[in-house]
Amino acid sequence: MKWGGVAAGAILALVAVLVLWGTGLAAPPEGLSRTIAALSALYPDSIRGAEVDRIPCPPLRRLRLYVVCTAGCAETWVIVGVRGLLPKNLANLGRIPSQPVEESRRRINAAVAAEGLHLDGDAAREMIGCYLRLEGFLPELVLTPAALVALESTGGDEEEMRRVAEGLDAPDAVLRIDPETMLDGFRARLLYWDTARPGRPVLELEFDLTTSGVLRSLQARPSVRGGPDPAAPGSGSWIRYCFR
Repeated sequence: MKWGGVAAGAILALVAVLVLWGTGLAAPPEGLSRTIAALSALYPDSIRGAEVDRIPCPPLRRLRLYVVCTAGCAETWVIVGVRGLLPKNLANLGRIPSQPVEESRRRINAAVAAEGLHLDGDAAREMIGCYLRLEGFLPELVLTPAALVALESTGGDEEEMRRVAEGLDAPDAVLRIDPETMLDGFRARLLYWDTARPGRPVLELEFDLTTSGVLRSLQARPSVRGGPDPAAPGSGSWIRYCFR
């Protein structure tokens, strides 16, 4: 009887933990979430050899975002959201034919809306940093006015541009994002150095978010300011891209 009571108590405790994890009220271990993300992205194939990277997004307390790749993203390339023990494939970047951008953003917005956020300025900054990463960009390549001047002064010289890139690589790069508070959300305009594109152009990015963190719009256009010559032959990034 004694051992039976102990076993029953252990089973009840395990069930309680699984319920908390399953409902998202308690976060499961990171390793378990990564395995769930890999299974969701690759099923029915094996997850052996899968690369699973967490996409940092501090405002999302219950939802964890991962990018799952195989063969360096040449075969499988999926963004998966995991809430508790429940995964959902949000964007299939390696699908042929490609998944429409509108469908991916719709799925991501639905997952974010389910979090029930009410952002302040700091959380909006972090959320925009999250959307940057989801779009395949890096907060480290957001340009300050001084960095833009330094980039313009390189004249396209490879070594000089490399020094500018190294100077941008900072752990607090998201602080360069300065969201403007609107009546019904936030807006942020950024200058972004897209080192992954041929010619490494500078882009103007404009994010429009609701107070719940949902992305209403993202506009990207070539900057009227200087930077490397868009027709220059150089391409490739000096800072690792996880999503390209």
